[in-house]
Amino acid sequence: MDKAKIEAFVDANIKAVHAYEVLASKKLGEKIRSKYWNTAGVPDAELKKLVELHKAMLAEPVSELAAWAAGEKSAFDGSKHLDFINASKLTSENPKLPLNVWLDWLKIKAPTSSQIERKTVANIQQVLSEVERDGDLLQDLFRVYAKIGLPVLTGQLGITGETDEDFLAWGTEISENIGFTPYSKDPEAVQMAFRKMYNWGRRFTGLRDKFVLGKELLSLPEVTTAIPLFAKQPQRKIAVIGHSFTMETHWSTPASFIPIVTELTKLYNPKSEFKYFQQGGMSAVTAQRLFYSPVLEWKPDLVVFVIMGEGPENRKALREMILGYTAAGIKCCIFDSLWPADWDLLPKGSDPELKDLKLNIIEVKKILEASPEKEKFKCLDGIHLTEPWHMLMAREWFKYLAGARKEKPE
Repeated sequence: MDKAKIEAFVDANIKAVHAYEVLASKKLGEKIRSKYWNTAGVPDAELKKLVELHKAMLAEPVSELAAWAAGEKSAFDGSKHLDFINASKLTSENPKLPLNVWLDWLKIKAPTSSQIERKTVANIQQVLSEVERDGDLLQDLFRVYAKIGLPVLTGQLGITGETDEDFLAWGTEISENIGFTPYSKDPEAVQMAFRKMYNWGRRFTGLRDKFVLGKELLSLPEVTTAIPLFAKQPQRKIAVIGHSFTMETHWSTPASFIPIVTELTKLYNPKSEFKYFQQGGMSAVTAQRLFYSPVLEWKPDLVVFVIMGEGPENRKALREMILGYTAAGIKCCIFDSLWPADWDLLPKGSDPELKDLKLNIIEVKKILEASPEKEKFKCLDGIHLTEPWHMLMAREWFKYLAGARKEKPE
């Protein structure tokens, strides 16, 4: 790696994220802002430009950024964004700023790590604190740093710890030293950031991702026996209409159950195709508004719904979608429950709104309730679900698509 280029790149990321947080802090009062988030006279227009240039820089092809960082021939042109960002007079010197508290903590916990390694991890934690950029800029940051070969989680610095209890202890140590932030800084918030870093970091480094979990799934006897059946299934186009439980960017597990099975499909039924129609927190009403027509236009053979369907309006929307798809010759399926998700109160098999429809209801609630790992299913936010839940769901989803359950995909 070209050390000078790497340092310039990381410093630009840090400065641009700081600009974003300065803008956020301005909404909270001049006294607090001026004490902790001094702009060094940089006007708002420049702060906003730093944020936009940063976003554009991380959107550059990862391969080109990696080549540039290695000192190789690359189409990446730092003069378009990186040079402007680093030339800004904006500083982040206050020792009570989250960034500097993180850097101090990392130096104590990982004394043999380099400054650039600590800056990289602290930069990721900067963005993790923001939450609203979890699904876009943060993913780009993880992706680029991992590709370049920079650390993206504390374990790569030699800091041991992987449990929520470990993360809460660290969160307590860190939060008490932060002077002010426009985002939550309590121990539980920092604990959540550690959990996200742990899961996403392992995903982007390949230490534990959908491929690793898929290989582990293949070692299960129920899956092994279903593989020949899966391979014999006809070529299918499968549409996934789903909320965060189905998404690649899902944070509470190294991989969601849908992408795990999608990758296995490429191995054992490679002519079949998945297409995701997704949005975090998606209800049936939202799914109908956003995706009903695009799914029809794609003309899948099968649609699986993983959405919030509670309440009369959602039930009505779900019913209308199923009727429309089946009229078009598209088969539909849904899991009877996403237990222990709090909103999932009425198992689909007991729902009178669904009984007369041509709908395969995949029964998983009893299996989930009987799992010896059921106490581990809920993650820190009490809403999203962890790796054990997703692995169990991946197993049942794979078996369903293989025709190895009593509900046949036909």
